[in-house]
Amino acid sequence: MPVPTDLRSPRQRIADQLAAANRQLIQQTLSRPQRRAVADRIHDLTEQARRLDA
Repeated sequence: MPVPTDLRSPRQRIADQLAAANRQLIQQTLSRPQRRAVADRIHDLTEQARRLDA
C-alpha cells in the first residue's frame, strides 16, 4: 500500500489549486476555451471546498 507523500490537508490542497487556477485565469494569453476550462475548474474546486466545510 503506497504511503501518501503530500502532507497538506484536503482543504489546503484545494486552496492551493484555487490560487493556481486564479493566477492562470488572469493571464492575457489564454484563449476563450482555455479561460472557460479554467473557470470550470475554479467552479469545481469551489464546490469541493464547500462540501468539505459542510
